[in-house]
Amino acid sequence: MSARVRRVAGCWGWRRALALALVLAVLGGVIALGARRAAVTADARDRLAVILRAQVGERSTALTGTEDRVGRLRSQLAVTREQRRRAQRDQARAVADVAALGPMTGSAAVTGPGVRIIVNDRLAGGSGAADPRVSASGTPRPHQTGPTAASGAPAPGRIQDHDLADLVNVLWISGAEAIAINGVRLTALSAIRAAGDIVLINFVPVLAPYSVEAVGDPLRLVRRVEQSAVVDRLRHRPGSPVTSLTASIAASLTLPAAPSPVLRHARRSGS
Repeated sequence: MSARVRRVAGCWGWRRALALALVLAVLGGVIALGARRAAVTADARDRLAVILRAQVGERSTALTGTEDRVGRLRSQLAVTREQRRRAQRDQARAVADVAALGPMTGSAAVTGPGVRIIVNDRLAGGSGAADPRVSASGTPRPHQTGPTAASGAPAPGRIQDHDLADLVNVLWISGAEAIAINGVRLTALSAIRAAGDIVLINFVPVLAPYSVEAVGDPLRLVRRVEQSAVVDRLRHRPGSPVTSLTASIAASLTLPAAPSPVLRHARRSGS
C-alpha cells in the first residue's frame, strides 16, 4: 500500500472516531438530560402526590362532617315531621271538640225543635219585628219620656232585665241547649242588663215584645216553663208589667251563632 493510501485511510479512521465520539457525546447528553428530567418529574410527582393526599384527607374529613350533619338534620326532620303529625292530630281533635261544643258555647248556629216564649208589656209599641230595635212599622221606636226616663230608672210598665234573666234561668235549668232573645244568642259570657228603660243583651238593646227561643226537648221545656214560679209571678203578681206571656212548641228553631268574645284582659301565662 502506498503512503497516499495510508494517509487517506488514516484520515477516514480519524473522522470515524471523531464522529463516533460526537455521537457518544450527544447520546450521553441526551441520557443525562432525560435522567435529570426524570428526577425533576419524580420530585414533582412526589410533591403532587403529597398535596393530593392532603387534599384527599381534608375532603374526607369535610365529607365525614357533612355526612354527620346530614344525619343530624335527618333526625331533626324526622322529629319535626312527627311533631307536625301530632300537631295535626291535636288540631283535628280541637276542631272536632269546637264543633261538638259549638252549640253549647254559642259559637255555632243551632237548629232544632224547642219552645218559643213571647212576652209583652204595657209599654211595648207594635207587635215586634226582626230587628229588636225597631217597631213593626220599620221606624225607630220612640224613646219613652217622662219623669221615670229622665231619672234613669226603668219605667214601671216595662219588663225588667231581671225578669228576662229569671226566665232564661228557668230554661237553662229545664234542659235548654241554646237560647236567644230577639235573635241575640246567649252564651256563658252573656249579660242581661238594663240601661234606663232599655234591656241590653250582650250590650245589644232589645225591646218588647220579647221573643225568647230555646232549643231542646219541646214538651219538657213547655211543661217546666208553665210550672215555674217565675212565669206564675210574671203573669199574676199585682202590678206586673206583663200583658201576655205565651209558651208554644216550635217544630224547628234556628238560633244564630254568638259573635266571638273579645278577651281584653287575657295575658300570657307568667307575664
